[in-house]
Amino acid sequence: MSGGNTIMKRTRNIIFIALFLGMVLTVFFLCSTADKPISFIVAQDQRYKATERYHRPEFYLGALDAIEAAGKGAFMLSPGDLDPVHATRELVAEVLGENYPWYPAVGNHDIEDPATMTYFREYNRGGNSLPYVVRSGPSGSVETMYSIEIDNCHVAVINVYFDGESDHGTDGDVVPELLEWLEKDLSSTDKPFLFVAAHEPLIALPDMDNGRIRHQGDSLDKYYRNAYKLRELLKKYNVRAIFNGHTHGASICKINGLWQVDSGHAYGIENPFPEFLFQELTHYIQTELKPGKSARDLIAEFYSLDSYDIKKVLYYTELSKGIHYKKLSDQQGLLYVYEFYENCENDPQMLQKYTDTFYKNYDLSRSTFLKITLEEPVRVDVYRDDAKGGEYKLMHTVYLN
Repeated sequence: MSGGNTIMKRTRNIIFIALFLGMVLTVFFLCSTADKPISFIVAQDQRYKATERYHRPEFYLGALDAIEAAGKGAFMLSPGDLDPVHATRELVAEVLGENYPWYPAVGNHDIEDPATMTYFREYNRGGNSLPYVVRSGPSGSVETMYSIEIDNCHVAVINVYFDGESDHGTDGDVVPELLEWLEKDLSSTDKPFLFVAAHEPLIALPDMDNGRIRHQGDSLDKYYRNAYKLRELLKKYNVRAIFNGHTHGASICKINGLWQVDSGHAYGIENPFPEFLFQELTHYIQTELKPGKSARDLIAEFYSLDSYDIKKVLYYTELSKGIHYKKLSDQQGLLYVYEFYENCENDPQMLQKYTDTFYKNYDLSRSTFLKITLEEPVRVDVYRDDAKGGEYKLMHTVYLN
């Protein structure tokens, strides 16, 4: 009997120890989970690279896959140039989940497309269809301006194309009606982490890796007095940062007391470059070649799918004879594409020559997304590819202190 009692006591002790350790581990897990700061993603400016034709790792799909791998956080902000916005929304839902909260802002290319603006309004119908919305926009921009609160974070998404009456009436400005709405919004929250998202920056800054700068003088600083009022308002309410896109270059800078965080673009490959263009043309011809169709016929078909970006390649390789890509006619551009392809096909050294000329004149920006972690100070992890559709890597970490 004594042996049996000993075994029973040992068994009870083991069970007690196991239960105690289980309780300790559970408490530890709950405490560590509760204390873990939330994070969110900022990525935008991918435009048509979200459409089905570009559902490849070299483009926006690759950025979304990298976001999933890095940790998608509680939600995503996309400050503009998302046209066609339905394609962007569908691809985000496909990769990151149908119920993953996605918050878009209006960009300058978005207002050029009536269908995109209609989708924006329907996406946040009534100004409160999106999850976690706490304030709808002012009259005239009810659906395209809003604020959200998730956990300890408050984000105001503003539409800088709102003119006081219409949600697409300016070329990028901060009108008094917008400032009035924003002050009411920021003054009404007690969340410790406040952010604002808008498509255009207060002032365009150089890309943090290649130094390229775009939209200098025609961002919000075009109307510098209003940009100044916006900056001072955000400082007044201790806004941690204003997020923007527009320039296609990533930059993080404190401007007279306010952090401006530009997340660049999430195109994947921003623009075809000579090697990529020749590779794509060759693949298209090989896969689509049929009786009755010549290589030139197929080059013309391929060119019609993306003539604007191909004209950029022609311009920066100096094939367009100095004619800017915005002024180059489709007919003339096609002739130069024929020349480009046939020269590269007949003489492989020509491709290297075109490539060298292209990079002498143009510096592609890396595709980028940001992961924002709400800790003190706020942490910004900058993930970028190699500008040629390669793997995304954590390249910079900046603390907003």
